[in-house]
Amino acid sequence: MARVDKHGSIYVVRPEGPLRADTIESIHTLVSTKLTGGVPAIVVDFSDTPLLDSLGLEWLLDLVGECCRRGGCVRLCNVGELCDDLLRITGVGSSIESFPDLTSALGSFA
Repeated sequence: MARVDKHGSIYVVRPEGPLRADTIESIHTLVSTKLTGGVPAIVVDFSDTPLLDSLGLEWLLDLVGECCRRGGCVRLCNVGELCDDLLRITGVGSSIESFPDLTSALGSFA
């Protein structure tokens, strides 16, 4: 599951546990309800996400694509070493800006 918090006009998605096939559907549904109207600005906070699989990577790319089509963007923060390696090795990390902490990621929208 995941938690979604709102910081001004920015949504912070905080997946709880691995971002993988068995959790993606519920996270996708939760985030989709927040993407109605306006220009989407989303931070995916990996504080509680130790791992992601190919469907997690695909979901991130789909989220970036959806937000970009609507004039918005996605940022990542608090990405652990393993997830960072997976993002780098697969090339997914090159299409999503990543920050060391939530404050930096939120500030990047200013």
